[in-house]
Amino acid sequence: MRGMAAASLGLGAITLMTSGCASLRPYDPGPGRRVAASVLDAAYLPGEPVNVTIANRSDVELLYPNGFCKTELQMKDRGGWVTVPRAKTDCPIEVGFLDPNQTVVQQFHLPNDLTFGTYRFSIPMPVPEEPDAREAPLITPSFTIQGVTSRTPAVVAGANGPQ
Repeated sequence: MRGMAAASLGLGAITLMTSGCASLRPYDPGPGRRVAASVLDAAYLPGEPVNVTIANRSDVELLYPNGFCKTELQMKDRGGWVTVPRAKTDCPIEVGFLDPNQTVVQQFHLPNDLTFGTYRFSIPMPVPEEPDAREAPLITPSFTIQGVTSRTPAVVAGANGPQ
């Protein structure tokens, strides 16, 4: 009886140790679920900046080569999403890092010549140092473009001057 109790206690200790070790592994929800992106507003004007919040929802350090330089603006069309052409720019050669559970805000400026429509950003997915496979792009929620010019403060002649 005493031997069985000792064996049972030893088995319980081993089970507790292995389950404790398993919980020390970093939380990783897996490809396509490590990172989330959001935009602040549902509508913007051409030429305005758009702040995109990018959150690492894992306990894994992620990297994104070239920063967010390869981000594409896309417009919704009848056939799906179409990339809005833009001037070619050189991307930095540096590698950026997104620490576990870190949130960053990346600002993108909308072109001045956008037309009314529904848009979104397609961002290369930040990945672990040794990814298993290439991941689909990180897609922001869609937003609309309204109007044709950037918002500017209204100036009314004489409103603030001497009367």
